[in-house]
Amino acid sequence: MDAIFYKARTGKSWPEVIKDTGATIQASKHFNAWTSDDTWTRVNAALSDVEQAPLPEPQLLPPMVIEGRVDPSAMLHPEGRSRTECR
Repeated sequence: MDAIFYKARTGKSWPEVIKDTGATIQASKHFNAWTSDDTWTRVNAALSDVEQAPLPEPQLLPPMVIEGRVDPSAMLHPEGRSRTECR
């Protein structure tokens, strides 16, 4: 819902919304389905009497790199046994 409301507020394209919010393509599929079956019209009608207030812009984290390493001692032997298990 956050991505759908974000799109409604900003008018951005779905690729921009997905990039900005971290939403998946499912958000656009839901929105398209809701537009087709008048759900979106009913949502707007239900919210028409609600007092509106500007929303604060979210504070997004800066881009980051996540790295990982594999501990070879944790890998399985060809027979399927762990190298670290007792014999």
